Amino acid sequence: MDTATPTLPKQTLTAILLAVCLASFATPFISSGVQIALPLIAAAFGVPATLLGWVPTAFLLPYAMFLLPFGKTADMLGRRRYFLTGIAIMGTGLIIAGLAPSFGFLLAGMAVAGFGSAMTFATALPLLTTNYPLRERGKIIGINTAIVYVSLAAGPFLGGIITGFLGWRALFLVTAPAILAALAVGYWVIPKDKTTAPKRAFDYPGTVIYSISLIFLIWGASHLPALWAAGIAFTGACGLMGFFFWEKQAEEPIFPVRLLRGNRAFTYSNIAALINYSSTYAVTFLLSLYLQYIRALTPQAAGTILLAQPVLMAVTAPLAGRISDRTEPRILATVGMTIVTVCLFLLSFIGGDTPFYLIFAVLMVLGLGYGIFSPPNMNSIMSSVGNAQAGIASATAATMRVLGQNLSMAIAMMTFSIVIGTVVITPNVTGELLTATHYAFVAFGFLCAAGVWFSAVRGNIRENPAEQTK
Repeated sequence: MDTATPTLPKQTLTAILLAVCLASFATPFISSGVQIALPLIAAAFGVPATLLGWVPTAFLLPYAMFLLPFGKTADMLGRRRYFLTGIAIMGTGLIIAGLAPSFGFLLAGMAVAGFGSAMTFATALPLLTTNYPLRERGKIIGINTAIVYVSLAAGPFLGGIITGFLGWRALFLVTAPAILAALAVGYWVIPKDKTTAPKRAFDYPGTVIYSISLIFLIWGASHLPALWAAGIAFTGACGLMGFFFWEKQAEEPIFPVRLLRGNRAFTYSNIAALINYSSTYAVTFLLSLYLQYIRALTPQAAGTILLAQPVLMAVTAPLAGRISDRTEPRILATVGMTIVTVCLFLLSFIGGDTPFYLIFAVLMVLGLGYGIFSPPNMNSIMSSVGNAQAGIASATAATMRVLGQNLSMAIAMMTFSIVIGTVVITPNVTGELLTATHYAFVAFGFLCAAGVWFSAVRGNIRENPAEQTK
């Protein structure tokens, strides 16, 4: 791909930013907003609690599977082509989900949307950085990042309003036109792919090993403690270990294993990110079910309470990012992750009559902790490598994010499988639902506590910004 920055009119650049931001808004909006609609989806199709978690997971799993391969092949075949194709596929998937006649069709639509989202997200940021002049790239990246945070904040709140007044299908059917608008704008304003990167060997074996192993791990873990599920999860875990060994010797690896070796700050920062997402992503899923099934709130009311976490995160994150430029990111990130750990343990004590203001307050502090952790941790990841490795470092961080989100849902579904089983949630099983929620938050709390250790011992990037060695 031609990496030279083109000279484009300001109106064209603004239109490109609009197309990318519309696409960037859709993915976190759907993945967070759909969780508020799960009780209505369960009622519509009569599905058990153990299957509800597969609605967001069906979106996240293909997203995680194909993000790395698409980032690699888009450089060779054309980022514009991948971006627009991904938008079209994602919009199609959302329409399928919105019109689904059965739960299986709903999952299929979410999977198609996740596949398209991987194509779009793998190319969105490179499209901005290659079309905007260097002096404006930081500002543009900041705008796009802010859109993602706003989308996360709006997901549960707007999702609750949409599903409450129009039904759960409207959540998908309302989002699809915004996606298609991004397709129309992008088609007309994004410059055509003039050249492609040199044809290089593509790591097909690594891609297959990674994708199949991830499916096995998530599928098996979500059905534990069944013996067959343990075998599948173990096979997936072994497959991922084999994938890392394969990538060490691959000519053109899709995952930069070599960058992890000998760079403690980079490695531990990524592990901390993986653990953080693994322990926090399912919070919205669990509390959405708790607030609607156990506390009998409407989707609108539940979405309003869940708004507390992402709003505080969006407010805190920019300030934490600026402070991390002047101090050691490790310190801020560790403080933030410690706050998150405490909040997860506090949520494990919620009961059937816990005051809503206490839940709201804990979610606010949780958002505060996450906002303090995330930007400094990302700063640590990007500052621990040289400029030539920035793209690989960013892709690695994105992979940790989606892997963590999948693992978080797998842990939540595992607790449901253990405590509730395969029954449909009714007033007769709300006690079991509350118990499963307690177990999940305890597991997330201990997992996040392990992440605090990785965050604390990663090393100081200010001592040697290029690399922290073991």
